Amino acid sequence: MKRIAILVATLLLATAPAFSQIIPGAGYVNSTFISGSNNYVQNGFYAGVSMDMKLSGLKGLSFLPGAYASLISYASSDNFYGLVSGDEKSTEIDLTIPAYFKFTYGLSRDARVFAYAGPSAQIGVIAKSYSKATTFLGSRESTRDLFTGNSGLNRFNVLIGGGVGFGFSQFSINVGYDYGLLNVYRGSRDSVINRANLHVGVSFAL
Repeated sequence: MKRIAILVATLLLATAPAFSQIIPGAGYVNSTFISGSNNYVQNGFYAGVSMDMKLSGLKGLSFLPGAYASLISYASSDNFYGLVSGDEKSTEIDLTIPAYFKFTYGLSRDARVFAYAGPSAQIGVIAKSYSKATTFLGSRESTRDLFTGNSGLNRFNVLIGGGVGFGFSQFSINVGYDYGLLNVYRGSRDSVINRANLHVGVSFAL
């Protein structure tokens, strides 16, 4: 994962024109697996960097590629009158590479609002689940790699989305939403699961 992130960051730096800004950012991410009326929600955080590349001759418009790593997790626990209990946990690390277009409108010398939209590629790095069932006869534990086996998750996804934000001086806050276009479930062909990501973050332009 570190090698992939370093490679993407190096390419961004190497291709950046003189009128671009490096923008590190981090924040909260809510990732939802959507299958009909059933939703499975994971929460976590993301961190990474984007490159605000101004488009010559188009005032306020820029190209905003980036690379972000996210860590999300889920945990649940059930107990039936103390006789049977079950615990379930999952952890996932993903690399997201957005290619947004951004429009910025200045409110004053230092304040501005902006909106962005476009596609993103998401690559799964790690996805593991852990479960434990306990009865009066004992307990049983299992760990599974969700990227292997006959059922689980696809590593690659393409998302489309956008967001809005407010900036003052070098600081910005933003909220965005991306919806996955591909089925992330590798099991039954009749089962379709799409992923949606809601993210809220802060950034600082260097």
